[in-house]
Amino acid sequence: MLQQIILRHFKCFEQLRLPLAPLTLLSGLNASGKSTVIQSLALLHQTMTENPGSPGLVLNGKDVSLGSADEIVDKITGRDSFTIKIEHSEGAIHWRMQVEANELIAPFAAIRWETEDTRGQLDHEHTRTFLSMPGPPSGLLQTLQGLTYISADRIGPRETYQASSCTQQTGVGARGEYTPWFIDTYEDLVIPGAMCHPSATPILKRQVEAWLDAFFPGSGFEIERLPRTNLLVMRLRTSTATNYHRPVNVGYGLSHVLPVITACLGAVGLAQRDSQVAPLVMIENPELHLHPAGQSAMGLFLARAAATGAQVIIETHSDHILNGIRRAVKGVEGEAILRPDQVAIHFFQSRDGSGKRPQVISPVIDAQGNLDSWPPDFFDQYEKDVGSLIGW
Repeated sequence: MLQQIILRHFKCFEQLRLPLAPLTLLSGLNASGKSTVIQSLALLHQTMTENPGSPGLVLNGKDVSLGSADEIVDKITGRDSFTIKIEHSEGAIHWRMQVEANELIAPFAAIRWETEDTRGQLDHEHTRTFLSMPGPPSGLLQTLQGLTYISADRIGPRETYQASSCTQQTGVGARGEYTPWFIDTYEDLVIPGAMCHPSATPILKRQVEAWLDAFFPGSGFEIERLPRTNLLVMRLRTSTATNYHRPVNVGYGLSHVLPVITACLGAVGLAQRDSQVAPLVMIENPELHLHPAGQSAMGLFLARAAATGAQVIIETHSDHILNGIRRAVKGVEGEAILRPDQVAIHFFQSRDGSGKRPQVISPVIDAQGNLDSWPPDFFDQYEKDVGSLIGW
């Protein structure tokens, strides 16, 4: 799995060292750097999958669009370059990008890598061959290439959904736009037992249905390919007593949760089938359009995905997601889903200009689900509001 992300002069960070775990939660104030961490991984994935021979980091693509290279260098301490370094259990790779005004890619100035046995470096003239060269840690490259990313900008209900092919699309899409296609294509994919809902057979389609029903009792879906087109139609229901409806006539929660469920189940299923490295799933705001009980259940579900072998990184503003993860560590019905050392929690603060205040605080969770510290503004607004109402 990925062990650490190191950023230098990238967007709002002069330098960041962020440890990762099987389940990593990013929280904090708006515009404090959470999305920057997400984007660093999404940019590497985007470059490797959309243009693997690119001479630079692809800044605008299907996953993220960040404009020109000079827009993403740190405006306070950065000048003409920024770096992204990823440490993995097999080794590390360090990308240094050159900043050029109005360039829609960030050219590679150098790429360095190291493993237990080898070290290597390419200058900017030879970086196009990086992915085909022997030497760089292959597990790290496979993890980044196979990244499943779901952004906060999910598409919501649609009349029709696009189809794709397994060579072009490996997941549900950054906006969840390929979710019906993925379910239809991999409906018989075997899901590992630890990730399975006990009420359904261990194949993807039935497990997606069962987990969706766990979040929204009585819900379900049906998917149909439109003849002689590359489109699919999906219909949803909210009760076993009703027929299936167009997604636009059903609450947004179902449309926004379905990609998350499908992505996690699909990632662990494909990794098991193909004997791949641990799959990496990265989700922004998994709580979108979920009521509080559903948000807590989502925390438990994501913990279960991490316990089944996936590496899960989430960005969230929900204290219910956090509490669901804390419950997963303490135990549900007496049985813990995750160990404390399998969870990393990071709270991001806005930059204060002096450099004295840390931009990231990382509370540590124990076996009872307790945190060793509770920084100001870290999921404490409920207490602040209640205190104000009762006159504390």
